[in-house]
Amino acid sequence: MGCSSSEDIIETPTYVGTKNIMFIGGSNKYYAIDSEKGLLKWSFPVTKGTFEYSTAFYSNNVLYVGCTDTYLYALDAANGNLLWKFKTNEAIESSVFVSNNTVFFGSDDDNFYALNAATGELKWKYSTNSNVSSSPTVSDDTVYFASDDGNIYALEQSNGTLKWKYFVGSFFNSSSASIVQNSLYIGNRNGNIYNINKATGQLIWKKQLGGSIEYSSPTISDGFLYTTDNKSLYKIDALTGDIIWQAYNSGSYSSSPYVNENYVSVSSSSGNIIVLDKQTGNIKWQKSIYSNSAETVATDGTVFIGGGGSNFVYAFSESDGTERWKFPINSTTTSAPVMINKEGKLFYPSKSGGRN
Repeated sequence: MGCSSSEDIIETPTYVGTKNIMFIGGSNKYYAIDSEKGLLKWSFPVTKGTFEYSTAFYSNNVLYVGCTDTYLYALDAANGNLLWKFKTNEAIESSVFVSNNTVFFGSDDDNFYALNAATGELKWKYSTNSNVSSSPTVSDDTVYFASDDGNIYALEQSNGTLKWKYFVGSFFNSSSASIVQNSLYIGNRNGNIYNINKATGQLIWKKQLGGSIEYSSPTISDGFLYTTDNKSLYKIDALTGDIIWQAYNSGSYSSSPYVNENYVSVSSSSGNIIVLDKQTGNIKWQKSIYSNSAETVATDGTVFIGGGGSNFVYAFSESDGTERWKFPINSTTTSAPVMINKEGKLFYPSKSGGRN
């Protein structure tokens, strides 16, 4: 799985039983697509708003996902039926994390929310001084997230009590935290990657890269951190912050990298999906699909991605880029897919709250 793990290796995905499904958001619909054949299973429409930013969380056959129409939706994953919805005061761009029957997410109304997963009732909320479009993650009894007020927050997940906050002085936007063992890793508009002690909030190290990291969340795999700034994809020693390799892209990287055993997949502002060798950073293949910062997920030897401006969702062979199918969604999408593969294992994109 292309995500962080408490064992500092690629995490074994959760087995959920259901097989061959992609969940992905479009401009005014949320979709479930057969990931083997590229056929629609169901879609959930909204009158206004978009599902392009918030990545869903799958738990007990329920999908929890935010929309720019200000609602957090709980949908039956089998058929797309609405179970409940919760209204905030502004758009929801944050992805979702579910832990201990609690749904965690942020809103552009400057608040961070904790809801009862079964009913959608508010448990607590925590107010910051700016948008919370960065996505949460939970480790032990603490929920972590960042706000565009420049702070990273650590809250007691049961009641929202502040444990610590760390100020960096600039926007996080959609850059979200990854946690491995005792370290929290996150990037910022100021171009720094931070390694912070998750228990104390003290800085372990920070590394200045070449530009803003506000659109990329770090992925940790086998002791290395992968992230992008405006122009480059980086492989960094997670322990020391030393750069192992740097892959420059004239088209500008603009998404979080997805990392598995052999490859790193990422998209660019110029519209290309790019797959690189994990060990060397050399490009394996790339295709122009007007991806517009869409996030990738790779499983079953296939890379899945929304086409952004092309109005399609795609499945490509991970090894050589052969198109396996494309599905028309009649809207742009930069949403990140959530995948259940042919073995019934659940895969999240790097920027999702479902990383751990």
